[in-house]
Amino acid sequence: MNKYKVGLIHATLNSVNPILEAFAKNFPDIETINFMDEGLLRALEKEGEITAALVERFASLLERAVDTEVDGILLSCSAYSPTITEMRKRFPQLPIENVDDAMIEQAVKLGRKIGVVATVATAGPTTEKAVKDKADILGEEVEVLVEVNTEAFAALNNKDFELHDSLIASSVEKLLNNQVDLIILAQLSMARAKTALKHVAIPILTSPEISSNKIVSEIEAFYR
Repeated sequence: MNKYKVGLIHATLNSVNPILEAFAKNFPDIETINFMDEGLLRALEKEGEITAALVERFASLLERAVDTEVDGILLSCSAYSPTITEMRKRFPQLPIENVDDAMIEQAVKLGRKIGVVATVATAGPTTEKAVKDKADILGEEVEVLVEVNTEAFAALNNKDFELHDSLIASSVEKLLNNQVDLIILAQLSMARAKTALKHVAIPILTSPEISSNKIVSEIEAFYR
């Protein structure tokens, strides 16, 4: 494998370690470069939607990544996934992937009744829409049930990891009671909670490994 550079675009510090660990495990020869604006997530929560100003602010991170001559870009914040079409238009010279797109495609292929757990308010409806849009593209009919637990994100910010994982497990239990076929942990920062869910019999999808595999395969295809 060539010595590729991947730009990682973050809107929260909590997304950094999970994706770096996935790259270190599966692609140790890939160089990762982080670009972050922690205020992006706070601003989105305040606005309640991705405004034109937030699109420009987000795009400035990608511009920095392009200026650093990365070979591809991975958007690590699922709340900003809807910007990808615009970002691909602005930066057509390299592959750009969402952190959750490949995971969502896998979910639609695996089940018809899909549970989603999110810990950021905007990530819940964003992921639900993404699942339904992907189902339309694939010609599938799905039902999406969403549990949003903002207390878990607050716990993570306070470094109370045990509480974070416990709160996510509680939301997962609610979805299990509704007999979902599988569960998506919507955000990169939630991946750590999967270790507390080993007893769950249905698939639980997280994005670090799936998305890192996706962007690397896209880079290899792009520069082949």
